[in-house]
Amino acid sequence: MIDAGHQPGLDGVRGVAILLVLGQHAPTKPLVNGYVGVTVFFCLSGYLITTLLVRELHTGTIDLRAFYRRRAARLGPGLLTVVAVTTVVLLIDRRDLGVGQVLAPAGTALAYATSLYDWTGHFFATYDYFNYTWSLSVEEQFYLLWPFALLWGYRRNPRLFTALTVALIGITLGLNLYLGLSQAVRFDPHEYVGSDTNALPILVGCLLALVVQNDWLSQSVRYLAPGALLALALLPVLAARNDTTRTSLVTVTGTGLTLVLLIGVVTRPLSAVGSLLSTGPMRWLGERSYSIYLWNVLARIAILHALGHTVVGDLAWIAMAVVLAEASFRLVERPLRARFGRRSGVAARDRRCLILRETVSDSPVAVRGVGERGPLGAPQEKERS
Repeated sequence: MIDAGHQPGLDGVRGVAILLVLGQHAPTKPLVNGYVGVTVFFCLSGYLITTLLVRELHTGTIDLRAFYRRRAARLGPGLLTVVAVTTVVLLIDRRDLGVGQVLAPAGTALAYATSLYDWTGHFFATYDYFNYTWSLSVEEQFYLLWPFALLWGYRRNPRLFTALTVALIGITLGLNLYLGLSQAVRFDPHEYVGSDTNALPILVGCLLALVVQNDWLSQSVRYLAPGALLALALLPVLAARNDTTRTSLVTVTGTGLTLVLLIGVVTRPLSAVGSLLSTGPMRWLGERSYSIYLWNVLARIAILHALGHTVVGDLAWIAMAVVLAEASFRLVERPLRARFGRRSGVAARDRRCLILRETVSDSPVAVRGVGERGPLGAPQEKERS
């Protein structure tokens, strides 16, 4: 069984993802396709969230209220803060926009519905100020349904549910290949922000979690692990290519590379790639990746107005984005996450103790995840996405 404890290399994978996004968002745009970074985020998120939910199911059932409370505590404070600041900036600085033109996209971002408007081609007048929240929308729409799918399907028949997940992956893969091979356009809203087209990397991450948590195909999975270092090297190469006219093919390729990378980190945490991604700087970057993602766009707009598309602008933008993200992380996100998480943590411990008392089997599956530490004494993986 692969160690289910917290693996620092996964923080590093998130760090790689935000670096790929920033490479495209930078004023000078050293990378052409930041969409690769979003694909990495999606795949990693699918793996982490499904891992947590499956562990819960192995001890009894999913505490849906606690799950959604954790999601709200994890994502809500940072998003609410950046949306509030952006709204104030727009109302003061953009006199060409009416109040409704500012408040509508702000509310849509907070409701995780930006992708639905973009998907239909009805973009808000604020454009970049709030459009980056489309990826948050896709992710949260998926997790609105996924826990219920696990409760309804996985708990009844894990193997059948996994087979259905494979079938869904096949459908989304076919859709992406069809869109990518049948047309070449500069920007297709459906192809870029559609919940169906972007389900591929999330589902692939979910499938990896199902396989790992049940110790299925362990040898076959490990055969792919040596390719993790090559996959890590190819991700920025893919992001540097000008393939923006065929976004779906980028999604397919990025998903495959991320899958190999995750397998390498999960199955061989002490390998070269696992050690590299577990370094302090990569973990620091990964832990703050959500904050950086939220604040980098507002910082970019400000720097472009002041310094334009220059290398000096790149440096100033990085400094501004990191300072804003660090302040948000330390002063808003982490304190509120701990406060809300404490309530769910107490409830979860009480529920796990009850399950443990009622458990009549001492099989590894029956007690996996009970208590505060993993199977080998490692701390449980934190919920991050």
